[in-house]
Amino acid sequence: MKFIRNMAFMFRYSWKISKRSFLAAAIQITLGAVEPFIYLIFPALVIDELTGERDWNTVLLIIGLFIGSLVLLRGLSIAFNVFINMSINRSDVKTGLSYAYQCAKMDYEKLEDEKVRNLQQTVVKQVHPNNFIFLILSSFLTSLIQLFGYAYLIAMLHPVVLAVIFCLVVANYFLNRKLSKNEYRYQPTLSRYTRLFDYLFETMTNFDYAKEVRVNRAKEILSGKFDRTASDFNTDNKKFLKKQLWVNILLRVVSFVQMLFSYGYVAYIAIMGEISVGEFSLYIGAIYNLSGAFNNVVAQCIKMKFLSKYIDDYHEYENIALPQHEKTEINDMPQKNPALPMFEFEHVSFVYPNTERVVLNDVSIRIHTGEKLSIVGMNGAGKTTFVKLLCRFYYPTKGVIKYYGVDISTIKREEYLRALAVVFQDFKVFSFSFLENIVLNQPLDEEKLDRTIRDAGLQSRVDSLPNGLATNIYKDFDENGIEFSGGEGQKLVIARAYYKDARFVILDEPTAALDALAEDEIYQNFKEITAGKTSIFISHRLASTRFCDHIAVFQDGKIVEYGDHEALMQQNGLYAEMFDKQAQYYRVSDGGAQ
Repeated sequence: MKFIRNMAFMFRYSWKISKRSFLAAAIQITLGAVEPFIYLIFPALVIDELTGERDWNTVLLIIGLFIGSLVLLRGLSIAFNVFINMSINRSDVKTGLSYAYQCAKMDYEKLEDEKVRNLQQTVVKQVHPNNFIFLILSSFLTSLIQLFGYAYLIAMLHPVVLAVIFCLVVANYFLNRKLSKNEYRYQPTLSRYTRLFDYLFETMTNFDYAKEVRVNRAKEILSGKFDRTASDFNTDNKKFLKKQLWVNILLRVVSFVQMLFSYGYVAYIAIMGEISVGEFSLYIGAIYNLSGAFNNVVAQCIKMKFLSKYIDDYHEYENIALPQHEKTEINDMPQKNPALPMFEFEHVSFVYPNTERVVLNDVSIRIHTGEKLSIVGMNGAGKTTFVKLLCRFYYPTKGVIKYYGVDISTIKREEYLRALAVVFQDFKVFSFSFLENIVLNQPLDEEKLDRTIRDAGLQSRVDSLPNGLATNIYKDFDENGIEFSGGEGQKLVIARAYYKDARFVILDEPTAALDALAEDEIYQNFKEITAGKTSIFISHRLASTRFCDHIAVFQDGKIVEYGDHEALMQQNGLYAEMFDKQAQYYRVSDGGAQ
């Protein structure tokens, strides 16, 4: 049965995340199950004594036992509360790490899929050990223990009362089931709106966007999008709440009937002298609490049923999170082979998922060991997509990419990525120390680190840092962290790529955020830094192509020209046209710069 399999999975998953959470829940269940009976039994004894013998010593004894029991329970609760909260927090952190790790392993192309992001938002919130152990399982077992206790007390009054209450609770079950079913169906819609609101709020409040928002007066369009999203949300939410309204009204009616029957019957037999005043209080409390306990047991069963559906969603997400080509990644990283090109694109075409536009169209090119290749072309020509395929963020729609004759999709991912050093156009600097940002997970080699910092033009910046290489960048982990300009950040990620000392270097617009002097400094060091390495250099500034052995000119997803700088200038084609247009900005006439 799928439900049983899913609950067994949830037990295993929760046990794997935090074994101590089950002990914490057992303590919580024990304390929660006992306390309501103390509130029922001792007050009834006091009332009977006050309406009967009225022995002061007996009353004081009962009150003392009552208060003592509560003090003991509350003391135990306080004593164990630290352990329980630590277990909850520990489980929360480990679960978050588990989901984050899954996301980090997921194929890049899946991260851009809205369905995947919505599914992720749902399962991260719903399939959580803390929700299962402390909100569902703990509540279910606590209420179940209470239910048996209340049922025993009511059965002593009259079995028919128990039967009537049971019928009313069954009605409650179906109504609560309807509420939960509506909620489950609404969850994907709610997840989508939550993600949109989170993005808009983050954009409007995040420091990284602050300058763009202010200088471009983007707050108006962001506020407009926020309002439109809120309006759409209110419309959908209103429909959902209307569905829930009538069910909630029926629930209140059932509750009223139950209360009317309970008080009427128990008051009647009390008047007839069949039970004492204290027993009246005890039985009314038991009937009222039995209904609550039964409803809670049913509610938790319904939650477990829908949790089972969320677990199905989790398994779907888990399958999505698995790298698509993991089972085919069977080859070790090939060794250098001078007889073969390092990389070869064989009739590669590519279309982004859920789109129709062909971004790369029958691209064939060879990149030889030690070669420096420059890729140029207008925006949208396919240059960055070419790099994404090399990095295995995506895989060709048609054709194959080979590394020394081996299909790169069959090479073990970790080994392949170790051979790549990439500087992306939309680079990111982590909120770590200066040293950690450069070294990351590479072994520390201080001599290589010093050389890297110097060649990347960062020496003067490092010398000015208050704590040297240990200085934190940004303030997320350290309130004394420093801010970096775009140019400094770009130098830092260039240093990161240089330090990795990989076989193959990709520089995607590596100097876009640098001034002319800093750019020249990078270019001057480029040949020396990449000596003996195969490298691809993408830049809109065509002056950089002079450092490269060959130039591939992209247009509409195809390589339309290929050769060195001199050969392409002689062809007088697209490359020559682009180069001449840029050169106009640097020519100097007798009258000055044009």
